[in-house]
Amino acid sequence: MERERVSLVRCEDYDPGNVTDSVKKAFDLLGGAASIVSPGQSVFVKTNSVIAAEPDSGIVTNPEVARAVVEELKKVTSRITLGDSPGGPFKETLLKRVYEKTGLAGVARETGVELALDTSTVEVPFPEGRAVKRLTLCKAMIEADRLVSVSKLKAHRFMNVTGPIKNLYGVVPGTTKFVYHSRFEEFADFAQLVLDVHIASKPAFHVLDAIEVLEGGGSRHGTKRNMKFVAAGRNAFAMEAMMMELIGVGSDEARLLSVSVERGLCRAGTDWIDVVGDEVEALKDTAYELPERNFFSERVPALITGRLSRFFTKTPRPLPERCTGCGKCVESCPRQAIVIEDGLAIVDRSKCIRCYCCDELCERQAVGSRTPLLAKLAGRGR
Repeated sequence: MERERVSLVRCEDYDPGNVTDSVKKAFDLLGGAASIVSPGQSVFVKTNSVIAAEPDSGIVTNPEVARAVVEELKKVTSRITLGDSPGGPFKETLLKRVYEKTGLAGVARETGVELALDTSTVEVPFPEGRAVKRLTLCKAMIEADRLVSVSKLKAHRFMNVTGPIKNLYGVVPGTTKFVYHSRFEEFADFAQLVLDVHIASKPAFHVLDAIEVLEGGGSRHGTKRNMKFVAAGRNAFAMEAMMMELIGVGSDEARLLSVSVERGLCRAGTDWIDVVGDEVEALKDTAYELPERNFFSERVPALITGRLSRFFTKTPRPLPERCTGCGKCVESCPRQAIVIEDGLAIVDRSKCIRCYCCDELCERQAVGSRTPLLAKLAGRGR
């Protein structure tokens, strides 16, 4: 397996000047934009904009990072499209709302690039897939000459922590994400699906926003932590491996990365990666906190957990003081385990697969978690 290069550059905050300088350096260390795209080629810059969240929420790619990436690519080509496929209906109205709230619309207006509003999809045969052999993907992303991913480092209740690899799962349009999710209940199976989508998307380049990241309670209930760096590279697996080293997450907890190693997509550890830019030790912060784990569901066969998991594992719990009964969680639940009764979301724990899509896509942060009594008595914390 060839050695891979990853650039790591310190960036103190989201000040536009600091971000511009840091992203430029991350590009230049790897040959610049001209080594990624040729004049006249089309580029789709795919951010992590899964929900209509504020730019400083830590949930979405900060617009200043997206702006800096766009400006680097504009040095070579003017054919740039900026956007994502958020969770929910893949419709222009939702896209516009998400882009305005996350700040991407402002970036598009100020840089003169096109905002991604095309909701066409395409069927992509993928015979080498481990989870699926045919994928429905966003046409604009797939048919661009180059796909550039701008991901966000954050805790995730199902995958533990996500970044460059999982960002490409957003190439799956809207609610099709939930359809796929419903078929893969176990995290290892879902990880295979994410890897299938990632490979089929054929990304050309990756940039990671790790200036402020989310840790702890997942992408909606996590807390922000200052990691103060951006990263770039052509290989998402190399970037993910370096990301895990920087935050001190072991191979047993880096779920997507561990499945990638098992699949032969990369090697364990980081001795196959050449880092350029700032020193790894200077950027490390190994106190990063992962979400609490469900030890019962991880260690007991699915045949048993399907019947007993409700007694031992945490499940989503709508918060009455915040839930408005809008129905967003009903739309996003891949197992149709949620209904609205008397203006409040109710979760059927016998159907719930604990993917926490409801939590990730709730704009009101109205989904907490419920710890069963037996789990409390057994001390099933992380």
